[in-house]
Amino acid sequence: MSEYQAAPRTVVEACFDPQGTASLAYVYDLAAAAGLADQPVRLAIRRLEAAGVLRQEGRGRKGRLLLTDTGRLRSDTDVRLVRLAYAQDAGLAPWDGFWRLHTFSVPEQRRPERDALRTALTRLGAAPLAPGAYLSPHDLLAELVGETSESTVGSYLVTAEATRLTGPGFTDPASVAERLWPAADTLAAYRPLAEALAAEPVGTDHGSTALVASALGLADAFSRALEHDPLLPPELRPAPWPPARLRHAFRERWAAIRRQAPDLSLFRSFDPPGAEKA
Repeated sequence: MSEYQAAPRTVVEACFDPQGTASLAYVYDLAAAAGLADQPVRLAIRRLEAAGVLRQEGRGRKGRLLLTDTGRLRSDTDVRLVRLAYAQDAGLAPWDGFWRLHTFSVPEQRRPERDALRTALTRLGAAPLAPGAYLSPHDLLAELVGETSESTVGSYLVTAEATRLTGPGFTDPASVAERLWPAADTLAAYRPLAEALAAEPVGTDHGSTALVASALGLADAFSRALEHDPLLPPELRPAPWPPARLRHAFRERWAAIRRQAPDLSLFRSFDPPGAEKA
């Protein structure tokens, strides 16, 4: 079994049903199954609440957590990013050859909006070119509106597209990608997932607790890898690209786990496209 332990935040996020509700009793039971004490889970809930992702109703095991609109939008974005990753791996989302430049200048009195744009661009994989200027091979406008607000985007964001981009140390698309999104950084983010996948799969004879702990560790490693992956089009990465192979291996392992416990809600929370058919 892998020794990789899921983060408390992953456990909390895994407990929400399709309606955006999670029983605190279920959260703490799942955390215990993953080898986590109650206190770090409580801290994770407080941080997520402070970030506006969820709100808590009631206390103790009789309480519940509710996703806010911000939390739902973030979840929807996460799903779209996973689908983009698998579409690119399958050759279904080829690059159109355009670089997208996103620039903004926000007054100091509107600093929260400036910070929100920076955070959203970084989370969506854009790379900084200069203060207030970010680059991406993807059109991020819709996601930026969801991550910040239509008012913020409409008031401060300027976008442009280009088919040619040159600068210090880069003269072609591949060198732009390597300069701004070094392959080594992305490969490093996938090492925990590779380690989790290399571990012996948990069989039904180990019991449901071991299966839950293994699944949460695997899901956490997958989620963390994608958080640090700008998901550049395959045309901008060397071939073969190891993260694509690891995502395929994750999908197969996840489908096998789901067949062992098809009714456990946490598995649905992390399903990649096609996992149920793999």
